Parts: sequence; structure tokens; C-alpha cells
Amino acid sequence: MVVDHLVAQAGRPRPVCVVARDEDASLNGVVQELHALGAPVIRFDLASFPDRVTLAAQLAGGRIVGTLEADGRRVQLEDIGAVLWWHPSRPRISPEGLDEGYAEWLSREAAAGLAGTLAALDCLHVNHPNFTDAAQNKAHALVQAAAAGLRVPGTWIGNHPADARRAVGDFGHAVCKSLVAPGVETADGPKVLFTSPVTPGGLDEGVGTAAHQFQQRIRAMYEIRLIVVNGHLFAARLTAPAHSTDFRAHYDELAYDYIDVPKEVCSGVVRLMGRLHLEYAALDLLVDTQTQWWLVDVNPVGQWGFVEHHLPDLTISARLAAVLADTRIRRRRVPAPLPERTP
Repeated sequence: MVVDHLVAQAGRPRPVCVVARDEDASLNGVVQELHALGAPVIRFDLASFPDRVTLAAQLAGGRIVGTLEADGRRVQLEDIGAVLWWHPSRPRISPEGLDEGYAEWLSREAAAGLAGTLAALDCLHVNHPNFTDAAQNKAHALVQAAAAGLRVPGTWIGNHPADARRAVGDFGHAVCKSLVAPGVETADGPKVLFTSPVTPGGLDEGVGTAAHQFQQRIRAMYEIRLIVVNGHLFAARLTAPAHSTDFRAHYDELAYDYIDVPKEVCSGVVRLMGRLHLEYAALDLLVDTQTQWWLVDVNPVGQWGFVEHHLPDLTISARLAAVLADTRIRRRRVPAPLPERTP
């Protein structure tokens, strides 16, 4: 069995802290695999603090020690071997009768105290919040992808209407993409902002009201959702309807298949993960009619469950659990900057 093999790889399991929203069911498979590996798991959302989470931490001898308790499960902070960060909510503290400004201040203090302390632990982080924030910067991620040797479509970001029309015209065919979250909460409920085609004539002065991202449209034969876990690559070929510019708009019509990743793309992805200091990421790539692979998005907290559901031989949950429980894997460190030369 996969789990038996991973137990042999992982050695002595270590406590794993899973920081995620309570309703996020995509992590259940990972937690089950961790239990199978014998790794103690403490799972909670930041929003549970302080009602269901208790923290007692102290800086001693240059490291964080103390206790963390959530829903009756308790662990020594210094024993935690890995922290999995997965879309946690922020703490919201609103005691009855408290001024709104003070409540907001308390919420920020709670986040800084709990999340800040966990982020300071000298253990494996998947992914460390600082690196997640950096990788979610689209411009930064695309620059790093190009530097890693991956093909990246032409991209324009800004709020200058005339220059936006020029760039889109130069691209020939272009799409508009969100820069942050692909969804927004409206008075009528949540609305998903899918990648959509755009033309120079369709751009008006409204471009000037906010930052926009326009990208060269790649005429793709199919799309790739590539999951990377600590250097292990799991690739799924997704074939969407011919008119599609965003496979997320056509989940019910997708065809799933296994696919091998070209060596040069594998090498570029490994370099990219190192440049972004990520242990996990979901990458979206397009394969054009000349079979060239183009990277179009990097998501350090992208979903893998729907891929594993359709292609069960991609044992992503088991691999992620094995990495979290493996005592030999330490946190990814940022290289120290070189000292400046004295003239």
C-alpha cells in the first residue's frame, strides 16, 4: 500500500499543525494519511482563537517553546515538526459592547500573536505565510518563472487605458485575469471572475479605475494542472471545450488524463519552486498547437482534490502527508544576502 511505503520513508512521525478553515474538506484526505502514518495532528482555524484555541509561548534560548491547545488536543510548540497553512480565516474578536475600532485592533493582535508565533517556529512550513504572500504577487511569480526558464505569455498590468489598448493590440489575442482572488462577494452572493477574452475596442476609460491584468492568449490544445509537493510533480491533462478560456468555468465538461511532463519543464518548475521558496504549489500551464508548454499561473495554495478525485493514481494527499511527517525534511531557508562591498 502507498501508506505503508510512505511510513518507511517518513521514519518517526512528528506532530503536525494544520491551520485551515473548519469547512475545508479538501484536507481530510491529508489528515487521514497523517493518522495512518502515526503523526499526531492538531487542526484549527485562526478564527477559532481565542474561543477554541489557547496559546502559551515564550522565547527561550533563541527558540519558541510552550504549548498550543485546540479543541482538547495539546502539543508542545517545540515538538511541532510541520505547519500546513491552508486558507485560514483571520481571528475576529467582537466582545459585546466593545467599540468597533478596539474590536478590529484586538483581531489584528490575535492574528499577530497566534499566526506570528506559529510562523516563527523553526520547522517545515507548507508554505510559510511570507513565501505564500510573495508567490501570490502575479508580477513577481511570472518574473521568477521566466527567470527559471519557463515560457510565460506577454503580460500587461496597470490602469492606463490607452497603453492597455496598445498592449492588447500588440498581443493579437488577449485575456483579462484577476490579480488576486478570482471571486468577489456581492449583495447577490459570491461571483466568480473567470479569465475572459478582451479586445482593444472593448477597453474604455474604466480601465483607469483600478489595476488590471491583460495577458497574451495562448491557443491551447489542452491545459495542465501541475501539483508540486517538495519536488515531486503530479500532472493532470485537462481538456476543456474549444471555446473555453478558463477551465474553472467548465468543470462538468472537463476530460481528465495523465500526462508526462517534458524534462525541460520539470527542471524549470523545480527551479521556480526554489526561487519562490515553496514546498507546495498548484501551477496552471497551457500546451499550444506546437506542443510548447506555457506557465500562466502560480498558486501556492491551489486546489488538488478535484485532480486526485478523477486521477487517483496521482497520490497527492499521501505525498503531502509524508512530507509533513518526515523528520528529515526541514524548513526552506532564504539564502542570506551577500555583504555590500566597501568602496
